Amino acid sequence: MELLKDMALAARLAKRELRGGFSGMRVFLACLALGVAAVCGVLSLAAGLRAGLAADAAVLLGGDVEVTASSLPLEAAPRRILERSGRVSRTLSMRAMVTAANDAGGPARRRGLVSLRAVDGSYPLLGRVELAPDMPLSEALAVRDGIPGAAAAPELLSRLSLTVGDRVRLGGGVYEIRAVLVREPDRMVSFWGFGPRFLVSMDGLAATGLVRPGSLIRYAYRVALAPGVTHKALSGELEAAFPGHGWRVREAAGASPGLAGFFERLTAIMGLVGLSALLLGGLGVAGAVRGHLAARAMSLAAMRCVGASSRVLFLTCLAQILVLAGLGIGLGLGIGAAAPFVVSPLLGEVSPVRVVASVSFGALAVAAAFGLLTTLFFSLPPLSAAGRASPLALFRGYAEPFPGRPGRAVLAVAGVCGLCIAALSVAVTGDRRLGLGFVAVAILSALILRLVGAGLRRGLALIPAPGNPILALAVSGLRRPGNASAGVVASLGLGLTVLSGMALVDANFTDLTRRELPRTAPAYFFIDIQPAQLAAFEETVRAVPGVTAVHTAPNLRGRIVTVRGMDAEQANLDPDMAWVARGDRGMTFSRVPPENSVLVAGSWWPEDYAGPPQASMDAEAAAGYGIGLGDVVTLNVLGRRFDVTVTSLRRINWLSLGINYVMVLSPGALDGLPMTYLATAHIGGGTGGEGRDRDAAGETLFRAVSEKFPNVTAVDVGETLSDITAIAEKISLAVTASALATLAAGILVLAQTLGGALAGRSREAVILKVCGATRADILGMLAAEQAMAGAAAGAAALALGAGLSALFVSGYLKVPWSFHPVPALLTIAVAAVLTVTLSLAGILRLLGGKSWPYLRNE
Repeated sequence: MELLKDMALAARLAKRELRGGFSGMRVFLACLALGVAAVCGVLSLAAGLRAGLAADAAVLLGGDVEVTASSLPLEAAPRRILERSGRVSRTLSMRAMVTAANDAGGPARRRGLVSLRAVDGSYPLLGRVELAPDMPLSEALAVRDGIPGAAAAPELLSRLSLTVGDRVRLGGGVYEIRAVLVREPDRMVSFWGFGPRFLVSMDGLAATGLVRPGSLIRYAYRVALAPGVTHKALSGELEAAFPGHGWRVREAAGASPGLAGFFERLTAIMGLVGLSALLLGGLGVAGAVRGHLAARAMSLAAMRCVGASSRVLFLTCLAQILVLAGLGIGLGLGIGAAAPFVVSPLLGEVSPVRVVASVSFGALAVAAAFGLLTTLFFSLPPLSAAGRASPLALFRGYAEPFPGRPGRAVLAVAGVCGLCIAALSVAVTGDRRLGLGFVAVAILSALILRLVGAGLRRGLALIPAPGNPILALAVSGLRRPGNASAGVVASLGLGLTVLSGMALVDANFTDLTRRELPRTAPAYFFIDIQPAQLAAFEETVRAVPGVTAVHTAPNLRGRIVTVRGMDAEQANLDPDMAWVARGDRGMTFSRVPPENSVLVAGSWWPEDYAGPPQASMDAEAAAGYGIGLGDVVTLNVLGRRFDVTVTSLRRINWLSLGINYVMVLSPGALDGLPMTYLATAHIGGGTGGEGRDRDAAGETLFRAVSEKFPNVTAVDVGETLSDITAIAEKISLAVTASALATLAAGILVLAQTLGGALAGRSREAVILKVCGATRADILGMLAAEQAMAGAAAGAAALALGAGLSALFVSGYLKVPWSFHPVPALLTIAVAAVLTVTLSLAGILRLLGGKSWPYLRNE
């Protein structure tokens, strides 16, 4: 009953206090709003992407059910089952080379890699292919005057300087480009394909000569199910009629697990950025609360004098903070909820999945909970000091900092809030390791920075005072009892840690895609080399001046069916390794270990091995599936099922872009199966003149192979890396947009932290001014003091940011990490200069005013 009376009194007092406006609490509102908006925006966009993927699943798949096969099409019997189940459309996908020729059919002018798709007359079952000029697809692909038509992506026309009406050579056939391919309804099929899209009819493909045994071809049969027919019934009938088949059957609900996984990972990364912004916002909340209490110290002392209890003062201040938090959270929710409506038009040409622009109440609830919990966690400890306001402040004319530590009850409630924040962080990222890692890193960084701040104060206490009076005052200000150096270093350092870590992650990602990969990658990949062509192909490539190395390997497609007797798609322990069993994988055999890999367990078979099938597996993939030496894995290659025993594990350097496989089989394991060969060619050269020689050698190699082997597809690794870089840049735009909120929150928080610390020095600054110190002297003293604290915070932040970025890049992105000092130091320096400038601006305004309001005792 007494508590209710105190709460009612506190509510009335808080209402009266709030009538004075929000002076001094604007940073509180801004920090909280930015943090909540970042989290809400990420969750809302993720919800919109999931809704779009679910709503358009059948269109994205191309039907209700899809049956895919590699290298060989389905036979007549399974096709009849599909046709009884509904309307069927057949497509074929592969990579190929197109050659632009003049109207007279003269020598080739330009060549390029394309993602080729051949479709039948029923395509598409769902949706519509958009062409420019607008026309039916059948008209664009029809045969006219003996020449079949094609639709090409605008990128191909731009790269080869083509226009609608031009003719190109594809393998042994000639096609006329009738339209520009604007959009396919099932574009997700080619979303990850390298090379511009090129669409032709299935009937006209035979003349090209590209469809050969062992070629890397993907056949897809889409079915629009008839009423009463279900995916489960169709899958069961196929399995019963053709047990152990090598096809993959999937329904619209699982249209694109790879695409869904990509968006989940992107959401997790953006979620980390949002959580970082919220964490920095929390630091701003704590600083703003301390500043608010310092500003209201005399008012609190007066209330103590007229009989207000400690509990009433605490509840009064808490009520004020909660009202302000409600405003900040509401503002952040409004900004975050608007994110899908703003971003969805921008993603229209980038993402194969539309963002369903709607208000996600789940995202609003989670973001609001984050905002409230963050407010309580960061404000309760400083608020608990409100009840300890001393009435003596009225007689002294100024208030000393509130003494003492928070009580056990306050710490217990704050601890519960912290645990809830940790649980929500794991839920938001969707990745337990990533979420728990974020929480652990935040706690560890805060502790380390606290120790650094305490160490700075103790270290300065051991050195003699400098001879320069300004420096002496700065040192004494940092090492005197009760100074805020530890808190300043902790808050400033945590903000700089986030910013430097983000800068290093971005620098590593940029270095990987723009410098490291091009430096180590081969110049060309060649695919679909027929066994009878292999010797002539190697002779042709080696004869080109500048070619330094050629590597070849047999290749065919197969699926991992079972692992240790369990279905492979259900057996993986690590979700990051699910791609290994999803769809068909390239497989090969070899007598010796492949290059760019290191044997880490087991032993390789002898070169003359002729026993039961054995396999060497990627160590990371094996660990993800819990596979050890001696375990048995079942493969399905072109309908043939057989067991292989894992006898060795390899660590593979995938970034070399050389020929390598998750699974390499022993000689004889694939005998009797149609296969083709892959090849890579390395060309010497570097920058400047050598770079031009390399380009010339590459063009010579390209022409030699494409003219002599029209069925062989040459993949220019440079162009491929450009495509990867373009995709990476588009992805980074989303992360950068979220990072801007973190940067804004970070600047506000750091300025608030330093400004709060400097505000406590205002009386001291006025006294120095009255005693004859100039503005330059006072600002120099404060700047030197903050520079020393900032240097300690910056050094600690640089080390912590480097460690955190290394963990994220190596552990989560699984790519090599290197230290890039320039972007990290530049980020820290810019942030530090901005925050010190903003915080010193308040002192400069104070020194420009009258001194008597700070000195009179009335």
